[in-house]
Amino acid sequence: MSYPFPIACRLSFWLHCLLVVALVWLPWPGVSQTPKPHWRSALDSLQALERQPQSDSSRVQLLCRISDQLWASDTEAAATYSRRALALARRTHDRAGESAALNRLGAALRESNLSRALELFQSSLRLAEQLHDTTLQAQNMRSIGIIYVYLRDRQLGLSYYFRGLRLDSLLRDERRIVVDLSNIGLAYDLYNQVDSAAYYQTRAYALAQRLHSSTNYILYGLGNVARKQARFPEALGYYRRSVAESKRRRHLRSLNFSYLGMAALYQQLQQPDSSIYYARLGAQAARANGFLRGLLNASVILTQEFEQRRQLDSAYRYQKVLVAMKDTLFGQEKVMRLQNVDYQQRQRDQQAAAAQQALRNRYQTYGLLAGVGGLLLLLALLVRHDRQQQRTNAALQTSLAELKQAQLMLVQREKMAFLGELTAGVAHELQNPLSFVKRFAEVSTTLVDEINGAQQLARDGRLEREILDGLKQNLQNISQHGQRATAIIKGMLEHARTGQQPRQLTNLNQLAEENLHLAYGAAQQQFAGFTANLRTAFDPALPAIPVVAADLGRVLLNLCSNALHAVRQRQLSSAPGYLPTVEIGSRRANGQLQLWVRDNGAGISPEVQQRIFEPFFTTKSVGEGTGLGLSLAHDIVVNGHHGTLTVESGMEEGTTFWLTLPGAAIA
Repeated sequence: MSYPFPIACRLSFWLHCLLVVALVWLPWPGVSQTPKPHWRSALDSLQALERQPQSDSSRVQLLCRISDQLWASDTEAAATYSRRALALARRTHDRAGESAALNRLGAALRESNLSRALELFQSSLRLAEQLHDTTLQAQNMRSIGIIYVYLRDRQLGLSYYFRGLRLDSLLRDERRIVVDLSNIGLAYDLYNQVDSAAYYQTRAYALAQRLHSSTNYILYGLGNVARKQARFPEALGYYRRSVAESKRRRHLRSLNFSYLGMAALYQQLQQPDSSIYYARLGAQAARANGFLRGLLNASVILTQEFEQRRQLDSAYRYQKVLVAMKDTLFGQEKVMRLQNVDYQQRQRDQQAAAAQQALRNRYQTYGLLAGVGGLLLLLALLVRHDRQQQRTNAALQTSLAELKQAQLMLVQREKMAFLGELTAGVAHELQNPLSFVKRFAEVSTTLVDEINGAQQLARDGRLEREILDGLKQNLQNISQHGQRATAIIKGMLEHARTGQQPRQLTNLNQLAEENLHLAYGAAQQQFAGFTANLRTAFDPALPAIPVVAADLGRVLLNLCSNALHAVRQRQLSSAPGYLPTVEIGSRRANGQLQLWVRDNGAGISPEVQQRIFEPFFTTKSVGEGTGLGLSLAHDIVVNGHHGTLTVESGMEEGTTFWLTLPGAAIA
């Protein structure tokens, strides 16, 4: 019997990245259920020791140790002690203490500021290399490797992990070797190399057992391996053992990981009640620890399960938590991706500069061997080449200036032509509602005058009621057409929006399904009693790609809303046996990614298809559309994502909109 894997791909990256973060440091002392746990007692002892007189270098090391103790429970306090250690080390010119404090501060800031954490780890590594501190070099190798695992840089992340393992092996530091092996196993698990992940996790577990060190994180990693290999009873056993050890140690982060691993397992087994139960426990553990990524991962599972149950209120509540966490966390990773590209570019530049220097040295050697005559000949050739290059560069600069001037003129002409067309469209569309507003205002003024005249002559209750009813109807018409003008202006503002929105890796299947249900809910609220058959045909192997999720969601919401409107219009005029149906799906074709929205409505005529993406063109009744929805969608897909948006339709055959994204976006 086989089981589906709906959650494994979506959660594996963040759960595993967060686990390696926790595994960077040596295991913390266990926390019992007594009022004074061991780690708290150790922390109190260190803080008491801080109040005693001691040398500056000893105080720096003591502050770093206190930061280590606080890291698992209070990262802000850990950062405070690390900053104190760093300030003292720099003031006393303690370079070894400065290197250690930089590493501790990077660890404390890793969850809140990845960019700053990477800078701190790199600075600490440079100092450790200058001081020949092998232990701290290995620690920084692990820390930097975690950052690149965050960025999904497989080659660079594993490279740092193995360098750290090699240094710890030279030091024969077995406890840190346990951490290295588990980190490597989790990295392979992240990249779905399950056999390699199992190999390194098994080695880590055997060594940890021999050393009697903690295994709560390693058990979680072994549970993930067993779950991916469909050995579900074994996976459940590993997760339960990890939960038990995490509770004994009062370690809420590993408890969050283990609960979410169990939730993912039950989700694969299609047992939603158990999945929701353990996902909620994981969310509670993350919330108690202030662990934002753990809360995000729990919200992903809960949102999916409640959507499957059609409990939209609960799904929406957890989706709001999910969106808030993404806004807080994912923005940092975008900055880190840019920094990663910059870092790699600097490495390439350094390598290119070194290669050029080597080439110049080789040419110098050849010149010396060739003698004075060869050197003079080379000089003559260089001078000639330099003059030719100068002439060529001058000609290119002139051509470039002329080309830029011509481009500016063409762009200005295009802008003026588009502005004229857009202004005419806006004036035409706003003229109708404003004319209605003016006419109904004049009629309302006349009705008020009639009321005043009737009151001066003789009161007629029936006449007054008729006039007041007419006045009320006029005011409603004024409000309706005012809202129409407002909608047109809002659409124009969206159409004219500038600025590049940030892109993030997005699961398009999930985004499409969410917007289909949002559009269906809105249609049911707008049209009482309306129901339709919703179908999905998603490619489960569709990869996540970098897009502007909000903009692409707006496109899908508009297409789904139009499809639901089309099937409702046909339902009103069709025989009782007609079943309104809307389908949304995805696939990969010819190196491209495609989404489609299909309905069995009345279809679109060829004449309308030619103008369907023009601004202000609409086939809906007055007040139901602005004519900007498909125009804005076309602009987002074509100009914002370099894709295509096309339509296929036939009368009485339904309509299909095809949204295609290029292969470069998939990569």
